[in-house]
Amino acid sequence: MKLLCLALSLVMVCYANSQSRIENGFAMNPDYESYTNWIDTSYANCMQNWTTNMEWGSCIEEHHKHWSDFMNKEYSELMNLLDEDGKNRLIASQEAWRNNNKAQDDFWAYFGVVKPHFFGREGTFRSYMIDLQKTRSRAIELHTYKKAFSYK
Repeated sequence: MKLLCLALSLVMVCYANSQSRIENGFAMNPDYESYTNWIDTSYANCMQNWTTNMEWGSCIEEHHKHWSDFMNKEYSELMNLLDEDGKNRLIASQEAWRNNNKAQDDFWAYFGVVKPHFFGREGTFRSYMIDLQKTRSRAIELHTYKKAFSYK
């Protein structure tokens, strides 16, 4: 029984950590549905159909660009909904998000130089998938904030 409780607790922690802070807040609302869009569908299809590492990398790169474009669009639209204080806070938030990702990327690059064969190709592609998921999460977070500020 203790093992079952531990397993369920871990599942809940992993689920909660897979969502952004604002998604977690909205998830408490019984009317909230987890956000997905055409990029998710396209990515899932692409990930089911690649056969070479080049196709795998192209799939990740293409969908990372889609999420980056979506994130930038949502950011711009959210900026238009905010007062000056909100705009300044969003700018600081976005800069912090970008700086954190750059610091992570810089350390990954350092690690790749110091331990070049540790992860191999697959590890590198998986790290690109993590970058894609971080961008997706931020894009959805901005989308959800925009939706909340648009709500009348």
